[in-house]
Amino acid sequence: MNVRMRRGLWISMLLLLVCAPARAQTLINETETLAFDRPEAWGMKYYTSLALLTSVGAPERRAPGEIVLGFEGSSVPQLSSEERRIGFNGTKIEDLNKTSVFGRVRGSVGVGGGLALDVAWTPPIERGGAKANLFAAAIGRPFELAPSWRLGLRGYGQIGHIDADITCSADEVAAGDNTDLNPFQCVEPSTDESRQKALGVELVAGYDSGGKLKPYAGVAVSHMNLEFQVNALYSGGLIDDHTLQMTDGTTVAALGGLTFAPAPRWRVTAEAFYSWLSIARPPATSSSNEGFFNVRFFASYRVH
Repeated sequence: MNVRMRRGLWISMLLLLVCAPARAQTLINETETLAFDRPEAWGMKYYTSLALLTSVGAPERRAPGEIVLGFEGSSVPQLSSEERRIGFNGTKIEDLNKTSVFGRVRGSVGVGGGLALDVAWTPPIERGGAKANLFAAAIGRPFELAPSWRLGLRGYGQIGHIDADITCSADEVAAGDNTDLNPFQCVEPSTDESRQKALGVELVAGYDSGGKLKPYAGVAVSHMNLEFQVNALYSGGLIDDHTLQMTDGTTVAALGGLTFAPAPRWRVTAEAFYSWLSIARPPATSSSNEGFFNVRFFASYRVH
């Protein structure tokens, strides 16, 4: 019997286990390799897409030693109950709506040869029961296509993790024996960990005539290597689940925005980002697109 069948059997016996007399605890300590369109994999790549280090700005040449610092903020889409039904291969609603905003500090430095190094960090500040610690970096340069047109080519990567009570939320635990609000009889908030590694390339075309407004648009291709470590105690404490789920694959995204330069040292950018994400929701056997869309903002100041 494979991992999925064993887990399905344990879950189907949940109510019997809860109502039965005290019995030995079942420890689940398995590793699953998921197809990239499994519902759980969709959730992993959905929130990895949120943190992809796009340029959030029209291509600009950095002089060697030039330093730019700023803050990036973006919206986090709030998912419906059906969209959050991704646990246990699309049969369990997970607590994914932890926050509606995402933010990080980022900077850029010219390293010579027309190249610029970008770095960004999301500090581990808890928000809504979730705490992210993500680091991203990119290197790229612009190419002059015409007097007012530039093409920006960047390679980027990110690594980090998000800790959250996803499998068993604090709200479910607080509901106690209410099977409508706590259907899996969670006994304590889970300490799940979503780990992400991503590498990608971005190509952006921008228009800059020397004025204050600089529009741009581009595409990004990312390869993701993702893990989700379950750490949950449910079924009235009879199931101690430490399943590790792993998946990897490639996503494609489109982006576009407008940079506003109110002064020589200041830049403010608004960007729309969309990534195509495949998912096969049971009972469907083929995948469809349920993409990720959000809006990003970046304010920066050239300090040197």
